[in-house]
Amino acid sequence: MKRKSIGTSLLLLMVAFVAALAGCAADQTSGETELYFNGHAITLTEDGAIDLDLLSVEDGITVTASRAGTETITVNGAELEDSVFLDITAITREETIEIEITGGDSAGTYTVNLMPSTFGDYTTEGESQTAGDFYLSTYDEEVNYIFKLDNSGNLIFYKETGDNALDFRKVYNSDGEVRYTYLQYLENSFCGIAGINPGCVVVMDEEYNVIDELYYQTADGEESMVDPHGFIYIDDGHYILTAYEDVVVEDIPEDLAADGNSAYLAVLYVQEVQDGEVLWEFCSQDYEQFLYATTEVTWSESNDSCYDYMHFNSMYIDEDGNLLISCRNINSILKVSRETGELIWILGGSEDEFGLTADQLFSKQHSIIVTEDGSYMIFNNANDEVAAGTADSSSVVRLRVDEDTMEVTEYEKVETGFYSNYMGAIRELDGDAGIYLWSVGGSYTGEIPDYSMVEYSETDGILFAFRFNEGYCRLYCANKCE
Repeated sequence: MKRKSIGTSLLLLMVAFVAALAGCAADQTSGETELYFNGHAITLTEDGAIDLDLLSVEDGITVTASRAGTETITVNGAELEDSVFLDITAITREETIEIEITGGDSAGTYTVNLMPSTFGDYTTEGESQTAGDFYLSTYDEEVNYIFKLDNSGNLIFYKETGDNALDFRKVYNSDGEVRYTYLQYLENSFCGIAGINPGCVVVMDEEYNVIDELYYQTADGEESMVDPHGFIYIDDGHYILTAYEDVVVEDIPEDLAADGNSAYLAVLYVQEVQDGEVLWEFCSQDYEQFLYATTEVTWSESNDSCYDYMHFNSMYIDEDGNLLISCRNINSILKVSRETGELIWILGGSEDEFGLTADQLFSKQHSIIVTEDGSYMIFNNANDEVAAGTADSSSVVRLRVDEDTMEVTEYEKVETGFYSNYMGAIRELDGDAGIYLWSVGGSYTGEIPDYSMVEYSETDGILFAFRFNEGYCRLYCANKCE
């Protein structure tokens, strides 16, 4: 038998070793690659340009990857080793990000839209003169978003929310850490009460990761969905929420109710919670005067449907620490004790306790705030007597009250120049300079409003304006936060 030479054996061993290495390399490049923009994963698809569900360019875009093997990745022509930084400061429809992956199951060329194809076009005018960014959200669109604009109107952040998301804002906890919060409608959550689609409060950290969802605590310790019109974040685990319960109220005064002195009502609850403990709770059913104040109940008719006789839409902590609550369907602002949950007084409406004159009364108001000088400011929709939408203008009302004498000591009304029959809001941006933020809301006329939001100066008029170009073109409310 002829023996193989040592050289031949070594050659065969080397060929086998190289083949084994090639096999290992092939195994290392199998599987899918994951890409991240600022730590948020994106889904790679080759069927057209990719829309993201969240993007922030406040600090540019840092692209990282989790590789399946040894594939090569380029981002806008730059090879991605540990990361690629893109110095992008505004999100536009025209700019895209091009990604190429060589090797592995994700090999291919991908285009990522900076602005999603479902994000509506908008127009801005002017330049904001106050600090911070605008915090906004779409309303009743096929795909809804919370988003931020800078002072020049550039889109710098968005997050897809599916259903409506309201009152998006930036807050800080007691340790100075950033939190982002908003009210979220929950899909298929319609409760049978007109104008109320319950949901939850979403809390995110500074990287826009959801860290909590807040719900109302019922008497039996269960969680129920909140009313999405407003909430107050005080600290992590400390907040004020509202909710409704549809109740057949039996003890209706005889001079009001038909059907055996009962009524089917949406009873309003407000509670403050800290570290899982309910500190106090307010219940509208405890106060008979609200039954006389409501403009929404047809007492003389059978009431098979549930009447939203209060319709909460805004709240704010007053200078003395107690809570102000705006209720649209009684045309009133309520003050409630944050020690006991008891009603302190009623401002406005038929049960007004401050002697407002006919010219001073507001109607279907939305948004109550306390200004730097201690005044109350209200967005007065002004459509109680003109439900068909014939009002010339909604207004912003500023007033001061003396709670000892129960009198109005100062009163001022500024016509906005537009009519918003529902929604709308007012925010104070710079009290010394007299600069405020108005959100327009809706309109019965069906016409697209001139603006969805304006930054307004008492001395110089409109400084900055924003409007959606299509769709419903309205804002529930807008915030500006530093």
